[in-house]
Amino acid sequence: MVFGHVEYAAGNLDVARERFTRSLERFRTLEQAWGTGHVLTGLAWVALAAGDFERVESLLDEAASALRCAGPWFLELGLYIRAVLEVRRGNAAKAIALVRESLTRIRELGDKFAFVYALVPLAAAAALKGDDAWAARVLGAGDLVTERTGAMVVDKSVQEVRQEVERQVRARLGTDRWTQAYSAGRSASIDSLMKEIDRVL
Repeated sequence: MVFGHVEYAAGNLDVARERFTRSLERFRTLEQAWGTGHVLTGLAWVALAAGDFERVESLLDEAASALRCAGPWFLELGLYIRAVLEVRRGNAAKAIALVRESLTRIRELGDKFAFVYALVPLAAAAALKGDDAWAARVLGAGDLVTERTGAMVVDKSVQEVRQEVERQVRARLGTDRWTQAYSAGRSASIDSLMKEIDRVL
């Protein structure tokens, strides 16, 4: 399972899929619900990167069923993947609602790593809605946490999403408005982000 995540992070989707599939067979043989759910989530992540959107949803549904008793931390990756999926489908409101649910759990768990990941689909969804200043604030919030904690996005496909969102938002806002919004985001908290999400939704 760990090797599956390593191969995914390295961009080797076929090898990651094979590792996760082998791991899934073993966890099912052992009747390990936690392992089964976690590996199914890994397979969903690979399917998302490969553009197999229908498979993503079925894998995440199966994973959520397996993980329902494992605790909130184990469901975070699934929420993140669902949010990215909705961004890729152009469904900004759904992506924002999923990030809202994720942030509620992240606040309870104090998970900075999950926080940095969750902000990428949030920024992308804000840009999809045409709210470039909000997208810039979200990017600023994420960058501050990375600088303070070292938590960073290693998902290459989503790194590209983040870079493209920043490129587009910078271009549309111009230097002064980008700097102002981005700087404001660097003082944002989870609570203030959630309030902004509630206002938008």
